[in-house]
Amino acid sequence: MVRSSGSGSAAVEQNGASPRKDFLIAERPGYLLHKAGLVLVEDVEKALGAVGMRIRYFFVLAALAGGPELSQQDLSRLLNLDPTTVVTVIDEMESNAHVERRRNPADRRRYNLILTETGRAALATADRVATEVESAFFGALSKEEQAVLRKMLGVLMAGRWPASVCSD
Repeated sequence: MVRSSGSGSAAVEQNGASPRKDFLIAERPGYLLHKAGLVLVEDVEKALGAVGMRIRYFFVLAALAGGPELSQQDLSRLLNLDPTTVVTVIDEMESNAHVERRRNPADRRRYNLILTETGRAALATADRVATEVESAFFGALSKEEQAVLRKMLGVLMAGRWPASVCSD
């Protein structure tokens, strides 16, 4: 597989190629994790585009499908999105009938965001697309290695999640 840089430059990455030994940043786990995340996001974004969705829209749908009712502020913290971006995405989702805003009974200044059945159907489609891309991306790892990676990432993320998505 040849991947173009996406910025129109002539640089490409060859499947199976490794960085030179003098390219020291490639030895840093933080950089490797960051780079892997960027590559995966780029691949998922491209695949979701084929079904008319952006990755941040998918992330919001997926976050809303979970247990707790989340506010726009919660989503901003959870997804590291600027609050104005979250408002724009939620406005789009509301116009697509994928989400409903409901006043928070405990705080009338806030809205809880509720995924609609149409939103759940859109999520199911996008989830299939994202799962296919993730399966291909992580396919170089065995199922056991994938489970270990998830567990290690869970350890690294412990105590770093917004309170709105944590259990007591």
